Amino acid sequence: MRFINSIHLALLVIGLGYPHLGLTCQAANPHDTTQLQTALDTLDQWIGEGENGNQWRKFLRSAELRQQIDKGQKADPAIVGEVLKQYRTDTHGLDKSRFVAVRKALQAWHETFWQLDQTLIQSVRDAQNDHVPVTDAQLAVMRNKLRLSAQALEHAIGGQSTFALDWKKYLLWDLLAPHFETQFKVTGNSLRNLDKVLKRFRKNHPGLENPKFTRTARAIEHYRELAFWYALAQRVDTRPRYSSFLKELDKQLTRTLEIPTVESTRQVGKILGLVDDLGHSPLLVEQIRKRFSQPNLSIRVSENAINALGERPVTDTQPVRDCILEATVRGTATTCGQLTLHTVPAADHIELEVQLVGHIQSRTTSYKKPVVVSSLGHTNFVSSTRLQISDEEFVTHPSTTHAQTKTDIRSIRKTGGDFGRRLIERIARKKVSESKAEAQYIASRKAEKKVSRKFDRELAEGITMARYQYEGKWRPPLVRMGMFPEYLRTASHAAGVHVEARLASYKQISTAVPPPQKTPQASTRQDDFLVQVHESAANNIFPVVLAGASLQQDQADQAPRLEGDVPDWLKNFSLLESDPSVEQQPADAQATPVDKNFRPWAFQLHNDHPASLHFDDQKITIRIRIAELKTLEDGEEKIRENWDFLITYRMFSDGDGLLFRRDGKIQALPTGFDPQWFGDPRWNDKLTGEQVGVRRNLEKNLNKRAAAGEGFPEEIRVPAIQLPGREQPLKLQQLDCDDGWLTLGYGLP
Repeated sequence: MRFINSIHLALLVIGLGYPHLGLTCQAANPHDTTQLQTALDTLDQWIGEGENGNQWRKFLRSAELRQQIDKGQKADPAIVGEVLKQYRTDTHGLDKSRFVAVRKALQAWHETFWQLDQTLIQSVRDAQNDHVPVTDAQLAVMRNKLRLSAQALEHAIGGQSTFALDWKKYLLWDLLAPHFETQFKVTGNSLRNLDKVLKRFRKNHPGLENPKFTRTARAIEHYRELAFWYALAQRVDTRPRYSSFLKELDKQLTRTLEIPTVESTRQVGKILGLVDDLGHSPLLVEQIRKRFSQPNLSIRVSENAINALGERPVTDTQPVRDCILEATVRGTATTCGQLTLHTVPAADHIELEVQLVGHIQSRTTSYKKPVVVSSLGHTNFVSSTRLQISDEEFVTHPSTTHAQTKTDIRSIRKTGGDFGRRLIERIARKKVSESKAEAQYIASRKAEKKVSRKFDRELAEGITMARYQYEGKWRPPLVRMGMFPEYLRTASHAAGVHVEARLASYKQISTAVPPPQKTPQASTRQDDFLVQVHESAANNIFPVVLAGASLQQDQADQAPRLEGDVPDWLKNFSLLESDPSVEQQPADAQATPVDKNFRPWAFQLHNDHPASLHFDDQKITIRIRIAELKTLEDGEEKIRENWDFLITYRMFSDGDGLLFRRDGKIQALPTGFDPQWFGDPRWNDKLTGEQVGVRRNLEKNLNKRAAAGEGFPEEIRVPAIQLPGREQPLKLQQLDCDDGWLTLGYGLP
C-alpha cells in the first residue's frame, strides 16, 4: 500500500512539473477553501450521521481536515497531505462522485502547499554554488574563538590547580591544546582526536552543564567542521564536494516534504548542520528549520491527576503560647486540613493554585490575675497561594489566609483562695463575655498569620526541593549532551498543564507534523496523562548515548555484552545481563547443552546515527546501524561494513502495560538505504548484485537465530506504570502509533 501511495505521489509530481500532462484542478487563491468546504459538507450529509458515516469520517480523518481548513493559511501541509493519502487509497467506494469531489478540491488545496515547498527546494538548488573554500583568515578567526572559550574554561576551573588538571585529563586537553597554536597543521589524525575530545565534552558527566563547558563544546564543533574543509581545500577544489552535498539535500528534502522517513530527515539535518557550520546560506537554513519546527515531545497532565497526586491530609499538633488582651494563654492546638491543587490559565509557564482548607481545635488556659479561664477554640481557615513553574524558575507567592475563630468558655476560676470568689468570678464572666468578640477577632488574625507563615515555609521547602531535583537530575543531562531544547513551552489551562519541546541539535531537524488529535473513540474520555513522542525525539538522542557502542557474544553459554562509552543503565539493561531473579541450578543439575553450531559475532554501531525508531501503522521499526560486523564463518573471521538491521514490532495493549510482538522477517539493508523510496524512478535507488547476495545471507542467518530464540526476542513486555504511593497502576486508555507519532494516554486508577 505504501508503495502504491509513493507511485501516486510520483505521478502527482510529474503532473505538476509538466502542466500539459497534469491535473486541471487549480485553486485561484492559495488560501481559498470554499470549494473544499462545500464538497466536504455535501459528503458529510450524504454519508449520514450513523455508524457507517462515522466510520468513513474516521477513515478519511475528516475532523483533522476541518481543523486545518479552519486554520486557513496556517494549515499544516503535512496533515493535509496525510488526509489526501486516505482519499487516494483503493478502498471500495472512494470512486463515488462525492468522494471524488472532495479529493479533487483537497488535491487543489494541497498543490498550493506543494508549490511553496517547490520554492524552498529551488532555493536549495540555487545555493549549490554558494560555497567559497575556507581561507586562512576564516580558520584563524574560528581558531581564536576556540582558544578564547578554552582559556575562559581553563580560568574557571582553576588554571593549573589539581582540580583543573583532573578536569583537563578527563577532557583529553592534550589532544585539544595543539589546535590553539596559530601555525598548527590540521591533519586527519588531529581531527579524529578532536572527535574524541568532543565526545568527552558531550558526556553526561556532572559539571559539564556549566556554560563554560558547553560554550567550549560548541566552539570545538564549529572549529572541527571548518578545519576539515580548510584542510581539504589545501589539496583539492572543495566546491564540487559542497555542491554534491547540496544536491543530496535537494533529494532528501524533496523526499521529506512528500513522505518523511527516518533516513531522509536524518540526512536533511546533517547537511543543514554542515551548511550552518560553514556559514553559508543562512536564510535557507532558517527557512528549512522553520519548515520542520514542530515540537516532537508533548506531555499533558490533567488537573484531576495533579490534584489527585498532590492533595493530602494535613495534621499537626503544636503548643500554644500567646498573649491576648493582656492575658497569658497556654495550651495545645491540633490542625486538620486538606491540601488541594488547581491549575490557573497561563500561556508561558505552569501556574497552580495551592489551597489548604482546615480546622484548628485548641484547648487553652488563659491567666490574668485574679482568674484563670479554660476554653475550647474552633478555627476554620482557608489558605491559598500560587506557584509558577517554568524552565527559568520555580516561584511561590506569599499565601493569603482567611480564618474565623469561635471560643467556648469551659470554666472561669478565681486564683489565690476562696475569699471573694463568687463576686470576682461573676465580674470576670461579665468581662469575658464583653471582650469575647474582640478576643475571637484577635485570635482569628493571629491564626491567619501562623497558618500563612507555616504554609509558606513548607511550600518554599517543597518547591526548593523540586527545583533542586529539576536542576540536578532532569535538566543537566540534556544540557551536557547539547540537546537541551531551544523550544520548550510550559503552559497551564483550566483542564490541566501542557509541556511541549523540540529535541534537536543544530545538526538535526524535528518534524513538520504536529501531534495528532484525539481519536474519535477517545474523544469522550479524559486522559489524566497524555504522552506524545515523535520518532525524531528518540532518534535525535540516540547518537549521544549509543555512538560507537559495540555488542558481542563469544560463547553460546554467555550472554552478549555491551561495551563502549555508553550509560551504565544501558549496560545493565536486562536483555544484556543475566536476570538475578532466576534461581541458580544446583551443582549436580544437568547442564543445558551448548549449541555446537554457535559462531562468535560482534558488531560496532555507527557514531553519527547508531540506531533509530519509526512509528507507523501501530508498529515500531527499530533500525540498528552497524559500522562493522564480525562473524566467524568456516573457521575464518568475516568482516562486513555499513549494514543495518531492521526489526519491526507490532504494538498491543497488555492489560495496562504494553506488548511488542515481532512482525514479519528481520531485514538487512546497506546503511542509509531507504526502503520507502525503493523503486521510485526519480531516484533510481538500487542494490548492487553483491549487496543483494550479502543481504540474503544476513537475513537468512538473522531470522534463523531469531526463530531459535536467539537475538531479537519474539515478544517484549513493558509493565504498567506504577506511581509511588499508589497500589493500582495507571490505566492504559489510549495507544496509537502512526505517522511518526507514538501516543500513550493513561488514566488514574
